[in-house]
Amino acid sequence: MSTSPRRPRSGRTLLARSLTGLLALAVAAGCAMIPTSGPVRAGDVALSNPGFAVPLANDPPQDGTQQQIVSGFLLAGAAGLSDEFTVARKFLTAQAATQWDPVARVLVYPLLGGGPEITIGSDGQAIVDVPVQGSLDRTGVYTEAPPGAHEQLALSLSQTSDDQWRIEGLDDAVLISASDFENEYRQVPVYFATVDGSQLVPDVRWLPGSKAAVYAVRAMLAGPSSWLRDAVRTGVPDGSRLGPESVTITADRIAVVDLAGGAAGADEKQRNLLIAQLTATLERLPGTAVSSVVASVAGGLPWVSTATDVPVRDVAPTTGPYALQKGVLVELVSSKMTPVVGVAPLALDARSPAVSLDEKVRVVLSAPGRLVRLPADGAPPVPILTGTELIAPTTDRYDWVWSGEATTAGTLTAIGPDDSPVAVAADWLAGLSIRSMSISRDGARIAIVHTGTTDGRVVIDVAAVIRDETGRPQRLGDQFQVGASVEQATEVAWSDEATLAVLGRRGSVNALVVNKVPVGGPTTSLPLVDGTVALAAGLGDRALYVADADGVLFSRQGATWVSVAEGVVDPTFPG
Repeated sequence: MSTSPRRPRSGRTLLARSLTGLLALAVAAGCAMIPTSGPVRAGDVALSNPGFAVPLANDPPQDGTQQQIVSGFLLAGAAGLSDEFTVARKFLTAQAATQWDPVARVLVYPLLGGGPEITIGSDGQAIVDVPVQGSLDRTGVYTEAPPGAHEQLALSLSQTSDDQWRIEGLDDAVLISASDFENEYRQVPVYFATVDGSQLVPDVRWLPGSKAAVYAVRAMLAGPSSWLRDAVRTGVPDGSRLGPESVTITADRIAVVDLAGGAAGADEKQRNLLIAQLTATLERLPGTAVSSVVASVAGGLPWVSTATDVPVRDVAPTTGPYALQKGVLVELVSSKMTPVVGVAPLALDARSPAVSLDEKVRVVLSAPGRLVRLPADGAPPVPILTGTELIAPTTDRYDWVWSGEATTAGTLTAIGPDDSPVAVAADWLAGLSIRSMSISRDGARIAIVHTGTTDGRVVIDVAAVIRDETGRPQRLGDQFQVGASVEQATEVAWSDEATLAVLGRRGSVNALVVNKVPVGGPTTSLPLVDGTVALAAGLGDRALYVADADGVLFSRQGATWVSVAEGVVDPTFPG
């Protein structure tokens, strides 16, 4: 990808004009076929699910200018999923058509912002400058771009033996508008298992909607994303692939998966896990109604799971939210904040409570540098970690408590059920200042909001939590940045298995709002609550809560926020 190419010397134009012209022609053609006279008759109409809206691609015009060739190529590339990029390759020289890899990267540009801008030089060079909302790699992993991001693609043109302009040099990428991306791609969670095999972990991919089932199984067979790999396992034997029958969905909504290669050698445990992964993945395909999954190798007998314990997914907390109220740990029960039984009163400056998913572990910061455990028998708080400026704690399903110094030297601290601390290596955090962190409820991932020590930019990263066979944390994997469009984020929590709730500023709103940040997808923002300073997230939008600076707790109900309690500080859900 060229980031600072030499600028050609001639005029500029907007590809958006070409898109507008094509749209106008399509609308005019459609209107010409709508009858405007004659009787109205009743009839029986068979309704079906709407198909996918596909952009139109046209062959290169005869004697087309350089401008027309580049514009036509970009349009044909955006439509390439429908014809496997056959038309787009017609704009290239024979050698370039063979070498070009259009699925290596997809750049998504926003609806607002002018679209790609083309500059043609007299030396046969072209520069395409495009605002970028996000990008997709060849595995379907989506990376959101920061506000105002632009990229430049460099293309070189030459004339063929019959004096036709064609593109002979280009980057391995295609451009697509946000609306076309939404029409043509689907957000698909591809499932793998935690190391102990008890829970399923989603690896979010964006896959072509017209063949989502096939692409989803291929992605699962290929394995997890690199950043997640060390925290999960799979039932897919090495060398497994789809067989000739691929994936078919029958009229009675059964997904039939034909496997080949290494899958033939799967043992019983691998088959059981692979069936669980396939079922979780295919039953959640957007726009596809799948009620069950049947897998077999080379058309043989269907596999039947013999597992007695099937891995679960997206576990929801059964209580909460919790909060602090005048030095007392309280829980929202029947629309009333109720003191938690068995917990001694705390100092009025206590803050940042955290509760484990099984509710056996309850901790708070009793001072900026003092983390204490709250015994369930009413005994005084027990100090478990001291420091200078500790991170607000988070807990995991193994009953480990996570904290550490806000300005880190490249480690976090996890405190085990026996109150023994463990240094968890995270080299990429060295020198950064952590604002907030949260462990996913499956225990395989951590989300961290941090600030760089030099530029002050706030970043939201997700990383794998690597553990030993007992669940003891050892280190964090490499970071995967999400939510790049969120600025000045202050707090993060897991809203569901694949989505973060992040308190931060975004767009033109100069106030903290709750942002829904997929772990690999474009961010969306919820309506503003004036003065929001804290959030809590259970499972899904209906379990989102925020607190304002006056201590008023608001619940997300439909499209609005409703006040449910007063005088609370730092709401949180278990897990």
